[in-house]
This record gives sequence, C-alpha cells and structure tokens, in this order.
Amino acid sequence: MSERADSKKQHIIKAAREVFALKGFKDVTMKDIVEKAQISRGGLYLYYDSTEAVFRDVLAMEGELEDENDNDGLVTSISDASAGDILMWFLREQKKEILKSRKSLSVAVYEYAFYCRDKKINSITKTRFEAEVLALEKILIQGVRNGEFICDDPKALAIDMMYTIEGMKICSRTMGISEKKIDSELKIMLSRFVGVEE
Repeated sequence: MSERADSKKQHIIKAAREVFALKGFKDVTMKDIVEKAQISRGGLYLYYDSTEAVFRDVLAMEGELEDENDNDGLVTSISDASAGDILMWFLREQKKEILKSRKSLSVAVYEYAFYCRDKKINSITKTRFEAEVLALEKILIQGVRNGEFICDDPKALAIDMMYTIEGMKICSRTMGISEKKIDSELKIMLSRFVGVEE
C-alpha cells in the first residue's frame, strides 16, 4: 500500500473510531463512517466492504496504542514509590478510564463480541483484562511483602477488583455513574485491605 493510501486508511480508521465510540458497534453504518471521514462512499469501499472490517482495523489500531502504553513492569519500574502509591496511581488511571467512557470503545467491543462471537476479539478483551489483573496482583503482592496491605489471596482480590472496575466502565456508558459513586466504590475496595491508608 502506498504512503498516500495508508494515510487515507488511517484517516478512515480514526474517524470510524469516533463513530464506534459514540454509537457502539451494531448501530454504525457505512454512511456514518463516510460522513464522519468526509469521504465519498466509493472512497470508503475502496478500502472496506463492511462496518465489521472497519471495526477490526479500529481494534487493531487500539491494540497498537495499548502496546505502546503497556504498563508491564509497572511495579518494578517505580523504585521509589510504595505499593500503596502505585495502587493509588493504578486506581486513578482506572477512574479516568471510567469517566471517559463516552469516548471509549467498550460498548462497541462488547456488542461486536456478542454479534459475531469472534474468538479473536474475545481473546483481545480477555487478554487486556488478564493483563490488568496481573498488574494489580503484582501491586498487591508487593504491598503484602512490604507490610502495607493485609491480603490472603492477592490474585482473587485483584480479579474481584477488576470485575468491579469493568462493571463501572459499562455502567458509566449504559446508565451513567457519578464521580462520587466511583470514589465510593474505590473506597470500598480499599477498605478490604486492613491497614491501607486512603
């Protein structure tokens, strides 16, 4: 693909991402993407034959961005920070994600996964969730070792916390959730650690 064609395709993907974030997956039409990208219908069909094909490339772009912003090694990379500090940073980042859910693809991803039962998409969603659980588990383990947290099963707790966080992301998009309610839920999470200072 030429540089010009690649640039045009990237333009389409970026415009389509905004449409999918706004409308989910199932309600998006090729016309919506044409209008948002401000290109001709023929220009879109030159690259894509369906909204599903566009969405797959949107997800691929999102995956590349996540890889660039990978938090792997977070616990070891912040040597001066306590596990409590790292945990608070992690929760603040999750809160930002919950609050910006109007711009996220979460609903579109879930709709798409239900729509086509695509194992690759379900795998991407599962992999992302498991990576966040692993990062959180490492933080909890470090906190237990340092005496900052008291927790018998860091992995189970990390999974439970991420289920709650994922639930808030969906609630934010589907029925709304206030910042006050998010803070309340995060405090409840933290209260499960005996000896954790908020």
